[in-house]
Amino acid sequence: MPVRHILIPIHDFSAGGTELIAFRLARHWLAAGRRVSILAGASDGPLRPRVPEGVELHVLSPERPRSPISRMFLGSQMAPDAAAIAPDAIFIPGNFHFVVAKGLRRALPKAAIVAKASNPVWSDDWVPLPIARRLVAFGTRGIDRIVAMAGALAPEVARFVKAERVVTIPDPFLDDDTIFPERPVPASGKSLDMLVVGRLEAQKDPQLAIAVAGALKAGGQDIQLTILGGGPMRDGLQAEIERAGLAEQVMLAGYVTDPAPYYRAADLLLMTSRFEGVPAAIGEALTHGLPFVATDCSSWLTALARENPTLGTVVGERQADALAAAVIARSKLPSPSAGQIEAGIGVHRAGPAARAYLDLFDSLI
Repeated sequence: MPVRHILIPIHDFSAGGTELIAFRLARHWLAAGRRVSILAGASDGPLRPRVPEGVELHVLSPERPRSPISRMFLGSQMAPDAAAIAPDAIFIPGNFHFVVAKGLRRALPKAAIVAKASNPVWSDDWVPLPIARRLVAFGTRGIDRIVAMAGALAPEVARFVKAERVVTIPDPFLDDDTIFPERPVPASGKSLDMLVVGRLEAQKDPQLAIAVAGALKAGGQDIQLTILGGGPMRDGLQAEIERAGLAEQVMLAGYVTDPAPYYRAADLLLMTSRFEGVPAAIGEALTHGLPFVATDCSSWLTALARENPTLGTVVGERQADALAAAVIARSKLPSPSAGQIEAGIGVHRAGPAARAYLDLFDSLI
């Protein structure tokens, strides 16, 4: 039986790749004749204007602003509104929202609930595996299927979740009509312009990116580092930049609604995350023909660099000097061609992924 109405629960409209991917899927589901609703705990955040036209938007009243523990109660708080909206399928866009499934399941016992693993479902190696599995099972109660965003990530999910609950659907960070550009050769003598994109939080480790800039400057490189994104670490990072004498080389540009000009102006994307799933910034960079240098933070990214070395470099050591050396080496190579980018990430177009999600929802009704 085909699903008629899909609900996407989100805490608020904070800037995030998972929310943008959910909005992209929503547009395709609407075009396929399905009804789509978003239920938000609060109305704040810069992404609200980017909700696709045709999506039915609901916000809890009273609103539940985000706090360190607010998502633990969000599912039960959403339950009455979700029951009134009465979807027959629910799409949970990422790990952050996994915990809402329990409350939504109680409110909608017959709905199909599918969640996307936007990051590793477990990242603490010091916890014994049997205990970690039980904790993941507890945290994902109510979810029928968990989607791995690439084949390289499926074994990681299945390590902690029963294999029959795991489905692989490539993360749709590309529009169907995306055409990859051929980047011009940088002018000789220009500075090396690096770009970091991500929230200023511990997972993204922006301190390491600043340290890489410092290592490059100490080695005599003429560099510029622009960091896009907001978050709780901003003031501390600005102070660190000034202490390191990097105020002329490193700029915290904050959150921008259209990062495309920054991707076009940069020479490479630097990613210093501690862990990732399929990082949206990598896809956005490659969409603009921009190669990357990254830490070993994602099995998908490591496989992508191994199978398509023209696209970027993954560095195993979380050391500024090692990343700086990789940046210098990468800067001497030509940018990837459109054909090379298509071979690496073409599978991540939105249309096929949206259809695969609908097929999955339909199979669970």
